[in-house]
Amino acid sequence: MPDGHRSLDLFEIALILAIALIVIGPERLPEVMRTVGKVLRELRLASNTVLHELTDVLDEPPAKAPPTAPKSEPPAVQPPAAVPTEKT
Repeated sequence: MPDGHRSLDLFEIALILAIALIVIGPERLPEVMRTVGKVLRELRLASNTVLHELTDVLDEPPAKAPPTAPKSEPPAVQPPAAVPTEKT
């Protein structure tokens, strides 16, 4: 498969269920399968939520930057004013 995902075929699913039946036992197998189903459902919902939030953020147009004040020339240096001195 070109996208890298691989699904289980019928034989693999039957093999996993047979091993689970042997390890867990027939009494607890339905309870364990319900728990696994709930966990997988919660993981799928969480991953879909994250995927939708990321898609929304990436699809938003970039926010405009606030306008900046144009750079002004530094004030010209003026010669010091003549300081009157008292002649005595």
